Amino acid sequence: MLTISGEASFPSFQMGVEYKRDIFIEFCDIFLYLNKIKNVKKIVFIDPVVLANQEGFLEIENSDNNLILVPTNLQEANKDLDSLKSILDVLETQGVGRRGDVVCAVGGGALLDAVALAASLFRRGIAVVKVPTTLLGIVDASIGIKTGVNFLGQRNRLGSYHFDYSVVITPSLMNGLHRHLVRQGLGEIFKIAVIKSGELFDSIILHKDQLENIKFYDTDEGVSILALCIKLMLEELHNNPREDNLLRCVDFGHSFSPLVEMESLKRSGVRSLPHGFAVAYDCMLSATISWRRGCLMNSDYEKIESLFFGFDFYFKNEIYLDYNLLWASFVEMTKHRGGNQNLPIPIGVGSYTFIQDLTFEEMQNSASILNDRANR
Repeated sequence: MLTISGEASFPSFQMGVEYKRDIFIEFCDIFLYLNKIKNVKKIVFIDPVVLANQEGFLEIENSDNNLILVPTNLQEANKDLDSLKSILDVLETQGVGRRGDVVCAVGGGALLDAVALAASLFRRGIAVVKVPTTLLGIVDASIGIKTGVNFLGQRNRLGSYHFDYSVVITPSLMNGLHRHLVRQGLGEIFKIAVIKSGELFDSIILHKDQLENIKFYDTDEGVSILALCIKLMLEELHNNPREDNLLRCVDFGHSFSPLVEMESLKRSGVRSLPHGFAVAYDCMLSATISWRRGCLMNSDYEKIESLFFGFDFYFKNEIYLDYNLLWASFVEMTKHRGGNQNLPIPIGVGSYTFIQDLTFEEMQNSASILNDRANR
């Protein structure tokens, strides 16, 4: 709707804009999916490790003259402007059109983030098919509307909201994935279960001994857990895609961890923190703050803590003792949330509230208690 007001010689305009987009997320065989697409150019950015483990991609490239594989080794440490430019160079060199041609990203979360950002920029926006090959990618990076690359030490400082995408989930693409990478994805599953779903939390407990086995996610029970995680995330994205409402429970785990994660990649003498591990620690620190305030009952806190330690999220990392760094991350995220802390804390397994009055001393004391409990 367009309205015009003001004086005749100095009019002002107001344009009401609506945009509707159906985003499809489906469990299916990626090779069948690609084979069904005929007579258009298909550019597939693919993680080299996935390419080595999945012969089907080379077979389909050999049989389809329209498909081009682009091995792309992109991790969190090099998810930056240089990597973004390299992806854009390929899109331009291959003459990807604005409509019709297919761009796929096959790999982990860092690759999906960067290719999706490139797609949002190229020709002011082209469609992308995201094909996650890690557990973290399936339950988090692939289904989100946000894209991004790191900039000046800030995680995903440059990015966009890109709605023109679809997601193809083929759990068998995770075959060969190291347990360490599986555990990263469990950090995000742990997050959404604690803050939003007692049902998912109970299912994690029930299948705890199977969750690091890739073959489990080819079973009905494994797919059910993945599907529930995706449903819970989409519930938060559906009515708030551009984060107009900055009170978001899915920010749980993303308050104290962003700067800590990035700093761990640069700081000598400490272990590099994968995203899922950093998120899991952040969740546990937020739960400890809630417990010390009396908002979270002892029994619920102990259930959450037991699951956290049971997954061995590389807790004993000395970077967690840098309380100034934890607080700096929280201050930065407060700016990102419009100047409000909007800190999600669990008040039970699957339920939450937000606090706005956390102090450095309270955070430091909670982190110190958590570290002491880890060393018992």
